[in-house]
Amino acid sequence: MSSVKQIEILEFISEARNGYILDARSEGEHEQGHIPDSISFPLLKNDERVKVGTCYKQKGNLEAVLLGYELVGPRFSDIIRDAKSKFGDKPLFVHCWRGGLRSRIMTNLLASAGFQVYLLKGGYKTYRNFVLNTFSKTYNFQVLSGYTGSGKTEILHFLKQNGKNIIDLERLANHRGSAFGSLGFLAQPTQEQFENNLALELLKFKEYEEIWIEDESRLIGQIQIPNAIYESYRAAPLFFMDLPIEVRSSIILKDYGSFPKTDLIQATLKIKKKLGDLRTRMAIQAVEDGDLNVWVHEVLYYYDRAYNTGLKSKNNKSILRLDGSFDEIRDSLLNK
Repeated sequence: MSSVKQIEILEFISEARNGYILDARSEGEHEQGHIPDSISFPLLKNDERVKVGTCYKQKGNLEAVLLGYELVGPRFSDIIRDAKSKFGDKPLFVHCWRGGLRSRIMTNLLASAGFQVYLLKGGYKTYRNFVLNTFSKTYNFQVLSGYTGSGKTEILHFLKQNGKNIIDLERLANHRGSAFGSLGFLAQPTQEQFENNLALELLKFKEYEEIWIEDESRLIGQIQIPNAIYESYRAAPLFFMDLPIEVRSSIILKDYGSFPKTDLIQATLKIKKKLGDLRTRMAIQAVEDGDLNVWVHEVLYYYDRAYNTGLKSKNNKSILRLDGSFDEIRDSLLNK
């Protein structure tokens, strides 16, 4: 029988790269938010957790514990077989909500079967506290800005390929941050999961290292940027890409031109109030006629006005305008 070692959050995250993180909470708890790369491996399933919780409220702790064992006890051998088939001889890093009964039962069960098992002190609740504390630290953000269609995300990843540190908020949020931002993406994560993923990205960088980040509004689709991070990059140096509308139009058509007409029309209708009735009708007619160049120019009228308004409200300590071609701006940022 192997032993169970309790470890703190930073060691847990670091060492778990050598094995598997098992979330002993219910499937529903895991879906709401989990440690990135963890695997849902519930001791009690969703309905069983509800039964035990109800029993606890009505009859007390002892009766709830007994019911829990009655529900999960017959599955102990199945849990061990399942773990062996999925995880082999790799170390297992287990947690539940607070490092309580569920994870202790799971770790003892797996250790009795010969697995090397590590238990997260304080459970997932400790990870959430770690996440929130991560956002309050000081970061050396460098903000990439520009009108809609400037290819900011493409340049961000070009910088990454050439050794720069980046955080792609849109990728983490599964959304491009506009009325058209959900096109081509799967469903957005929960707010909690977005925060969990963002914190782990921030953990990759040393204090005061430059981190390039795209200029985003407070909301990306339904996801809200944590306030401390948002205020931090709003006060950071901002590099504004001033590309002509023809260049930006071609980038937008490359990104969105292949989507079905119905998707483009539905997204256009989302900005009807700001775009105005006439421009909205012209944009939709252009899509129906297959004239996406006209559609792009109508839509950019709204986004350019909105961006100019937002730019005036920014409190970045410095704003540097970048002129030239897309490639020239890209290369100048790399050599900054």
